[in-house]
Amino acid sequence: LICCIYAYLLHLNVAIMPPNSRCIGDRKSFKRIVWQYFWQTHQYCRLAVLLPLISAFVLGLTFGIWICQLDSRAASNGNILPTIYVVTATYKRPEQRAELTRLCNTLARVPAIHWLVVEDADSPSSLVADTIGNCGVLSYTHLYVATPEDEKLKSTEPYWWRPKGVRQRNLAFEWLRNDPSRTGVMYIADDDNTYDVRLFDEIRATRRVSVWPVAFAGGLLYEGIRCAHGRVLGWIVAFKPHRQFPLDMAGFAINLQLLHERPAAKLAYKVERGFQESLLLTSLGVRQSDLEARANDCSRILVWHTRTAPPKLNNVALLAERGLTLPPVIGHV
Repeated sequence: LICCIYAYLLHLNVAIMPPNSRCIGDRKSFKRIVWQYFWQTHQYCRLAVLLPLISAFVLGLTFGIWICQLDSRAASNGNILPTIYVVTATYKRPEQRAELTRLCNTLARVPAIHWLVVEDADSPSSLVADTIGNCGVLSYTHLYVATPEDEKLKSTEPYWWRPKGVRQRNLAFEWLRNDPSRTGVMYIADDDNTYDVRLFDEIRATRRVSVWPVAFAGGLLYEGIRCAHGRVLGWIVAFKPHRQFPLDMAGFAINLQLLHERPAAKLAYKVERGFQESLLLTSLGVRQSDLEARANDCSRILVWHTRTAPPKLNNVALLAERGLTLPPVIGHV
């Protein structure tokens, strides 16, 4: 800016240099003036142009060093972004690897995230370990605990008959509480749902409990939440509207401070269908007035309660009858 002003003054023939300077009185173009500076002009002209450039360079360098120092201090303190702890309960089925891979492809695009994968098994499987270890999420923990036999879904029961992931999620809660200094936000993400990466920007700002609508939940295109100015005013749901918190598990996130403050808060098997979310939030001492409306005051869909259809494998026996077997593949399907 200083250089431009000086060039304009030169063009207007303003006498700001000593009388013997050859810059004064020169009405040539700015391009010509710059050319003369490099090759012909008096030392006063050189200083007049060079000093502002040196000053700008020194100021820019100083500012850049200052910014780098701030970034370095923030990085050393670990305060760049709050960590999101994504809890995913998973169980063995033909489409397990496909769904974990899809979820991992989303999480790999999110910074400052730790993926807690809890396997429904007596021991960790190589399929899950290989999937989460090679899909791009750099920070993760692989846990495992089996569902009690009397709580497992029977082949004759519909998929919604028994709550799934109860013991696995409770184990994740215990893991998070094991370190009282651990801070951040917890989000329960099933491996069969679909997530917009922008959802995690909403999650990260959670002070206590943040909420947003979930598509394809409760028998509706989406379960609605009436929100205004960041607060929750009410609910627009059809399935058991008398629930204290008529939310889907994918529709809220919890600040870890609440988990530390309420160590007994957890999920349970003997709970009426659809009340797991209300059980967890009430056991954490949450009230509706504590809820923080996200996703543009609950007007934007960022998560879909999708379900992958089980693959049709009815031709396996037919292939065997013909004396054929599939060739081996590297890794797991």
